[in-house]
Amino acid sequence: DIHSLQPQLDCGARDIKVLLDRCQLEGLGFGDEVTAYLLDHNCSSITHREEGNWVSVVSPAQANACGNILERNETHAIYKNTLSLVDELIIRDTKLNINFQCAYPLDMRVSLQTALQPIVSSVNISLAGEGEFTIMMALFQDPNYTLPYEGASAALPVESMLYVGALLERGDTAQFKLLLRHCYATPTADRADPVKYFIIRNSCPNQLDSTISVEENGVSAQGRFSVQMFMFAGNYDQVFLHCEVRLCHSLREQCQPFCSRSQLRSEAVAIDPALVLDLGPITRKGAPSLGVMNGTPGPAGLLGAGPGLLLPVFLAQLF
Repeated sequence: DIHSLQPQLDCGARDIKVLLDRCQLEGLGFGDEVTAYLLDHNCSSITHREEGNWVSVVSPAQANACGNILERNETHAIYKNTLSLVDELIIRDTKLNINFQCAYPLDMRVSLQTALQPIVSSVNISLAGEGEFTIMMALFQDPNYTLPYEGASAALPVESMLYVGALLERGDTAQFKLLLRHCYATPTADRADPVKYFIIRNSCPNQLDSTISVEENGVSAQGRFSVQMFMFAGNYDQVFLHCEVRLCHSLREQCQPFCSRSQLRSEAVAIDPALVLDLGPITRKGAPSLGVMNGTPGPAGLLGAGPGLLLPVFLAQLF
């Protein structure tokens, strides 16, 4: 009876595994040679294993991998596929089709996995005695960090918020926390451009910019911050973001930053280019009229030209 077959489904972070009891398959007429395939019959990523009394099929948890069909709603990403089993290596008639699906709550990681072309940057870090780590950073459109920008560049309205998220994609997330050391903007793609506007410096937000909010830093395997869209003064129409990251061993050191106003401006900045993630270009939709001025130059050399437009002028004096 086909209804006696009780496959087990394991929805992993990177793989989807379907397990079938060999005794139950034998009861349905299957012999020792069982061929399994998914909607994409030629998928090279599928793994077919014999594990004791179980037959397992493993495929990547990725859109379009092995024929995966991705459906997405406001809260979950859902992968659907069909496992087909035949009794011989020569496929004539399909003996059994099993439909299955895995639903993943949308978070930063899942949203990047399910996006077709997210604007993302990554860096690999090797720690002696600890292994290899991969850190990713991406641009998001929403405060939940579940809707990444896609394509070659991001275009934002002047008053909109830009959400930046970074996560430890590969490595020991139990012991290591992700720390955003320095995050800054430049008008060119050069991370060493002398024209810099710091959003996070020495792990602490720029308190001169009230639009900056650091939601997560040094407390988990991911970091998140937001800032209102701005452009550089002068003949610049693009912004590029750069973040120097560090892995912090939570069992050996204090990872969560302690930020005081005296600390923010006193410590010098030394940036390791090997640990920097780059994002951009970022452009703005619609330029405000030059005749509208809602602010006056502040002590740090900032001009407010229309709501939400931040123009760093004397960057050497900033933060």
